[in-house]
This record gives sequence, C-alpha cells and structure tokens, in this order.
Amino acid sequence: MELHQLRYFLAVAEAGNFTRAAEKCFVSQPSLSAQIIKLEGELGQKLFNRLGRRAELTRAGTFLESRARTILMEVENAERQIKENEEDIRGIVKVGVTPSVTPYLIPPVIRMCRERYPNLEINIQENLRRRLIDEVQQGHLEVAISSYTGDAANIDAEPILQEDLVLAVSKTHRLATQKSKVSIEDFKDEPLVLLGESATLGDKVFDFFDKMNIEPKVVALCSQVRSVKEMVNLGLGVAILPAMAKEEHLPFEIVYRSLVSERMKRLLFALTHSRRYLSPGARVFVDLIREVAYAYDGNE
Repeated sequence: MELHQLRYFLAVAEAGNFTRAAEKCFVSQPSLSAQIIKLEGELGQKLFNRLGRRAELTRAGTFLESRARTILMEVENAERQIKENEEDIRGIVKVGVTPSVTPYLIPPVIRMCRERYPNLEINIQENLRRRLIDEVQQGHLEVAISSYTGDAANIDAEPILQEDLVLAVSKTHRLATQKSKVSIEDFKDEPLVLLGESATLGDKVFDFFDKMNIEPKVVALCSQVRSVKEMVNLGLGVAILPAMAKEEHLPFEIVYRSLVSERMKRLLFALTHSRRYLSPGARVFVDLIREVAYAYDGNE
C-alpha cells in the first residue's frame, strides 16, 4: 500500500468520480484507475462500486476511508513538524469562517497579520458551519471559526467569544423609540426574519420561543447577515442577530435593541482537528482572532 494510492483513493471518495479525481490529483484517469485497481488487489477487496460515471464506496471502502485520512494526516504532521521553524512564521494557513463572522472579525485579523507577519498568508473559506466542520475533519482546513454543539468526531473546540444576541428593527418600527431593552413579550407577535446560516443560532432562537410557549412567525430564512438586514430595513419583520452585526457601514436604517433574557447569547469557537499538527501560522491566526474577539467582548 503506497501513500499516493491512498491519496488517489480519497480523491475518488470525495469526488465520486474517477475523472474528476484524476484532474484533482493532476494525473491521467487511466493511471489513477490502475492504482486503485492495484490497491484493491493488494487488499483483496473491492473499494468502489462503479455505477456508470459514479463511484460509490463499498463497505470495505468506507472502512478504509477514515483510516486513510488518519494515515495521511500523520504523515503530513511529521513532515510539517520537521520542516517548519517555530520562529519563522510564513506560508499559507487555510481557515474557514461562517458568514455571520467574516465581515466583522476577519478584516482586522488580516490587517494585523500583514503588519506583524508579512510572510504569512491567510486563505479564507466562508461557508456554513456543517460544511466547515467537514472540511476540518477531512484535513482541508486547519482552523474554522464557528458556533459548535460538540457533535463532531475528532474536533477540538476552543471558546474565543461569547456575545449577546440583539433584536434588529427598522427605524420606523414601534420598538425603535420605545425601549432600549426588550423582552420576547414585546415582539412575540411580530413577523420574524431568521438568520439560518448556523443551525445552532436558528435552534437557539426557536428554543427561546419554545420555552415561552410561543410559535414564531418566520417570514424569511436568510444565510447572510446583509440579507437579513435588507428584509428588516424594508419592514418585512424583526430579526435576532449577533451583537457584532451592529458593526456595519452600509446604508441600513436599522435600530438594535438589547434582549432582557440572559439565554440570548452565542458562543464562537476556534475548531481544529484533534489529531492534526497545528502549524505555527495556524496558531498565530488563532491568537490574532482571539485578540480581536477580546475587543468585541468589551474588554479593550
């Protein structure tokens, strides 16, 4: 069993297609197929069901997949730990961030990184929480910044920020001038625009309403903070957003009100693979985002 065979095997498993996997690995399709066939011969088991253009893992293939990832990750860990100088912060760090975090925490982190570590490049992937966790588990990302429910294998979660959730209303809404703090009783009958990019945030909002025995009137489900603000700005409904979403320089005429309930907070984590060597650059990124988050937490 060769390392390149395992890399080809995982490429096919991820792509579900031999041709796309060959393109990803920069080899010809016949060459890749020959190596997979050779690997199957060595193991005495068929690893893929060839269904036309689709390739699906067999039971043996599923068994091998997680072990192949572990093997290749350990090889990568050894290579990087030997080659990298802890004092020399350089190279590329691949990190993932959820859309409700990117506009607020990432720009200052990148500015600080450019000033302090000019030879370090931060490569950002913005995606939904579940997809980011998958990418960390598969070794494609070193760090992800997201909410977390503790439901994923091989994930270490370091808390970096706890922030309040706030109610966003249009400037013409009755709550825009009436109160600085509001309770659910003040808006329980209002149409609700929900930020659904993170299942944990959506679940928290629904749980909040459920504990009060109130059925929320959801009129829009958005994946981007800006989309939520557009809907609120138009008067379509009110929204519950992370407090950092107030930091915006776009022309929205929105008023934010604090929520009385102490339960309406969210916790953000730095997510890493528990068995992956974290490069010096990745550790620097976590330190920088913790520094920026500390300011957001009102501790400047």
